[in-house]
Amino acid sequence: MKFFVIAAAMMLSMAAQASVQVLFHPHDPTLETIAKTISDAKSTVDIAMYNLEASSASPVIATLQTPEMQKRIRSGDLKIRMLLELYATPEENRLKRQAIEDLGIDVRFLGKSVKVHHKFAVIDAGSNQDQVITGSGNWSLSSYHNYNENFLFFAQESEVTSRYQMEFNRLWDAAQEFGVARGYPDVVVPPYQDQPDIDIFFNSPRTIDRTSTEVNYITGELVRQIQSAKHDLQIATTRIRLQPVLEELLTAARRGVKIQAVISQDDFRDLGARLKYLQGHPNIQLRIKFYNLNVGDYMVYQMHSKFMIVDGETLFTGSFNWSDSSENGHIENVVVLKGATAQQVLPAYKKEFAAIWDMGRDGYASLLQSLKQGQYAGCEITPMVLTRSEIKDLLDNNKACN
Repeated sequence: MKFFVIAAAMMLSMAAQASVQVLFHPHDPTLETIAKTISDAKSTVDIAMYNLEASSASPVIATLQTPEMQKRIRSGDLKIRMLLELYATPEENRLKRQAIEDLGIDVRFLGKSVKVHHKFAVIDAGSNQDQVITGSGNWSLSSYHNYNENFLFFAQESEVTSRYQMEFNRLWDAAQEFGVARGYPDVVVPPYQDQPDIDIFFNSPRTIDRTSTEVNYITGELVRQIQSAKHDLQIATTRIRLQPVLEELLTAARRGVKIQAVISQDDFRDLGARLKYLQGHPNIQLRIKFYNLNVGDYMVYQMHSKFMIVDGETLFTGSFNWSDSSENGHIENVVVLKGATAQQVLPAYKKEFAAIWDMGRDGYASLLQSLKQGQYAGCEITPMVLTRSEIKDLLDNNKACN
């Protein structure tokens, strides 16, 4: 189990020194840290998850399977509920939910036309050691080993805990029971004061219980953040397909904002009309995380982070893909951090973005030369963050993979 000791040390540091920390796939001990957080829980763990690894190959599952944890779960000392949506075949989903249920965890799923795309957990809400884990990444091994992801770990941030607990309760009450109903009561949402450095957005009030009629709820906040930019934007996200966002990025570039954006190979395939926005001004630099000369084979090493840094001072991140389906067909969450709270994690995000921006580029020239000489076999390449024209040169000289 990689870096378990490091994970334990990080958790101690988080509890003692900071209210928020960030870890990144594929190079930080994310799943070990999540496992440690759950194993240290006093009484309740509520998890809303789009997908996860259900075998003992996952540090999270391996921890839940230990005799100590099983004793606590079976006795009711530790109550764990999981809203597990999943996206495979019905039988594959059933088997995975059953594997989680067999651990003594109460499992439900929404089973509606909208998808629960959350990846968060609320631990010990209402106690003096409440924590929230949220971010872009599923708790899966493919994400863990191959994707670019970001995870925020909040400790004793009352507004964050209360808002995420409220969201979990809302979805849990709307969901279908799977297997044994354990009868755990909803965790009481503790009171909180609004924190000026933290804003949290969920689109479930509109997509689930229809208490909100606001259109483009999360998209609107994303647009507002772009409008607030004075100097620069750094964006790492799977895709950029929201028309209001595309228009606002071009508007920002025209007023002098320098924009660097990295998207995934998935979004490269059909840039089409969006190029007039994403390459429509010298202030916009677009790069693509590219890793397979068969352009349609875009899943293995995804750019799956979804974050934006505004003027080096504000962070916008969450589960939200920048697409219409995410806004209107998924249930999503976004966190905006500002001020002193943002400064706890922004140095790490800036470092991560710099690493992503230049990922693999030192190998580009030799790869292109190998392709030109017909010396490169196969389709998969070392992940590289490239411009559209650089990718086109690779594909134009691709003789072996079509």
